[in-house]
Formats: sequence, C-alpha cells, structure tokens
Amino acid sequence: MFKQKKLRRLAASLVIALLTAGLATGYAAPDTPGTARELTLDEAVKLALINNPTGKIAVFDFEAAKGALTAARSARWFSISASHKDARTWSGEASNIASGRDPNYVAEQYTNSATLNWTLWSGNKVESQISQAKLDLDSKQWGIAKARQQLKYDATDAYFKFMAARDNVKLNQESVERLERYLQDVKLQFEVGVVAKVDVLRSEVELAKAKQSLIEAQNTYDLAMATLNNIIGFPLTTELNVKGDLSYARYEKELAFCVDAALRQRPEISQYTDAAKSAQEAITVAKSGYLPTVSAVYNAGWYDSKFAGGNNYNWSVYLLTNWTLFDSGLTAGKVKQAVEGYKKAQEQLKQTVDSVQLDVRQTYLSLKSAEQSIATSSSAVGLAEEDYKIKVIRYQAGVGTNLDVLDAQVALTTAKNNFLKAMYEYNNFRAKLDKAMGAPVN
Repeated sequence: MFKQKKLRRLAASLVIALLTAGLATGYAAPDTPGTARELTLDEAVKLALINNPTGKIAVFDFEAAKGALTAARSARWFSISASHKDARTWSGEASNIASGRDPNYVAEQYTNSATLNWTLWSGNKVESQISQAKLDLDSKQWGIAKARQQLKYDATDAYFKFMAARDNVKLNQESVERLERYLQDVKLQFEVGVVAKVDVLRSEVELAKAKQSLIEAQNTYDLAMATLNNIIGFPLTTELNVKGDLSYARYEKELAFCVDAALRQRPEISQYTDAAKSAQEAITVAKSGYLPTVSAVYNAGWYDSKFAGGNNYNWSVYLLTNWTLFDSGLTAGKVKQAVEGYKKAQEQLKQTVDSVQLDVRQTYLSLKSAEQSIATSSSAVGLAEEDYKIKVIRYQAGVGTNLDVLDAQVALTTAKNNFLKAMYEYNNFRAKLDKAMGAPVN
C-alpha cells in the first residue's frame, strides 16, 4: 500500500513537470505546403482593380455612354443622304408601237439624288435628349467610382477573411496539440492508477472533436483562399500566403463627420441626382409632341438613260413644318408617364440619401462595438490561459477533475476564437466604413 502511494505521488510529480515544460514551449504555425505567392493588402486591392471584371464592365458602360452622347449631339446638325437607282421599264407592245418604237423596247434610266436635312427646331426635344445623354455619361462615371470602391472593399474583406481563416487554423492546431499532450498525461496517470478509465475516454472524445474542428477550419481556409483568388483575378488554385496579423488602431473620427463625408462622396447619391435631372428632361422630351418641328431640306437630282445618270441636273430647297394636331392621347400619355417617372426618381433619390445615412450609422456603431469586443476578449484570453494552467495542475495534483480541465480547454479555445472574431470584425467594419463614406480609390 505504501509503495502504491509512493508510486502515485512520483507519477503525479513527473506528469506535472512534463506539463509545465510543455506549457512553456511555444507552438509553431503549420507550414504552408508548396510555394506560395506572397501577397500584401495593397497588392490585393491593386490586383482586384486591374483584373476583376466588375471594374472593366463599369468602364465599358462609361465608354458606351460617350457614344450615346455623340449620337444625341448629332441631331443638332444636318444629315446628308444619297441614293442611286437603276431602272429598266417595258411599257408594253401597244405603247411602244404607238410611240413608234420596237414592240420589245425596254427603257433604261439611271437616277441619282442627294438630300440634305437639317432640323432647325424640335420643340426642345433634341436639347433635352442631349442633356439626358450628358447626365447618363456623368452617372456612368460615378458608376466607375462605385465599382472601384466596391472592389476595394471586396478585396480587403476577402484578404481579412483569409487572414482570419489562417489564424483560426493555427488556433485549432494549438487546441489539438494541447489536447494530445493532455491525453498523453492522462494515459500516463491511468497506467499508474491515479485516474479512472473514464477520464481517458472523455479526453479522447474531446480530442476527436478538436480534430474535427481543425478539419472544418482548414476547409474554411481553402475556401477563403479561393475567394480571394477569384476577386484579384488569379487562378483559383493559386497558393497564397499573407504576412502579419490583423491589426487594431482606434478610429478617432466622429459619426457626424462620417455621415457628412458620405453625403458628399457616395456615388449612389450623385447617380440618383443625375437620374432625377434626366427624368425632368424626359418631361420636356414628351411635351415636344405638342409642338411642331421645322426642318430645312435641300434636294439635288440627276437622271439619264445612260449609266451612271450624270445629266439633267435639278434641285429644290424648302422648309418643312410637321405638326401633329391630334394623336389620340399619345403625347398626353407620354407626358403623364414622364411626370410620374420624375416623381419616382425624386423619391428614389430621397430613399438613397436615407439609406446612405443608415448604412454609415450602422457600420460606425458596429465598428465601435467590435472595438469594445477587442478589449474584452483580449483580457478574456489571458484569464482563460491562466485558468487552464491552474486546472491542469490541480488535476495532476489530484485536487481537480478531468471535466474541469476539459471545460477550461473549451473556454480557452472559445476566448481565443472570440478575440480573433473581434479583430476580424473591427478590420472588416473599418474597411466597410470607408466604402460607406464613399472614400475615393486612387
């Protein structure tokens, strides 16, 4: 009996010594397999701005709007059209005989004409359509700014998610290694009769759960890498590696400043402002149906029986006025449609302004909440680490239970995950606040 107690005390002392040595040893991060592409946040943003189709599509829309403006402006000036006609006419046997010609005679005539048409007045329709095209071009330019802001946020968010996923893999790897060492200690104590078999089984179950969490974390890491590759325009299988950790720097600006900046800078507000102005011009376009249009026309013609019909020149010049006096309500319907469209555009502008203010407020408050969570979760990590060490030592000394240790292990892992989550959310909301404020992207 005395020998058994002595052996148990000796085994407990040995386990505690091994455990203390293990806790003092750091845990290296798992190596990234293969040759990875080093990537910084600035590089990720630049690559997204260059490679992602979203930015290119916005530029194509802008260039198309340039073409639409050129087309609208062309209505201010004259147009010239030309035509050439080759005709062969058989008048019939009787007509040819009566005219003293061969019954089978076929007359040939070659006709050329040129027409210059210049709309002098269109009831302000042309002027309003040009204004609409200018407003659309301005809106498309704001669309480029909006696309670049969205791309910067998407790249930044994907980069931070990738960093968080990497760190989460490390945390889960640490948890697995910590439980593996603890299981070895429990088995050692079981072999010398210090603890019961149930402690070994429970420790093995917790280790299996930790390994499953590690598998899930690795899968999240792989998905985050693929998402980042997709945004920056790399092949999805490209191996990426990012250095450093998620950082924290207190955001000092007030909410009122952020809201004011958003109202001045957000592309959506400018776009809907242009849309409202364009809708107002549409009313003028519709009302032009009540007014006449005046055009100047010059016609010149040549005809001959021989190709290419260059003789017998004639011309005419005239003013042409068209005025639809009755159209069965067509113009009235278009005016009604345009007026309601203008009212809708005004409400959409108001709705957009309200949405921008709400977006900034929500993002700002979420940023401050994440900031507070960082301080709370950071202190919780230190407390959880100390608690875990104490629970392990107490268990090895025979004054604690296995359940206490495993609960402390879960609490430590949870605390570290909460800190990582708070750091990611803070960095994410910081980037989102820049987007909500419409911060320009160089």
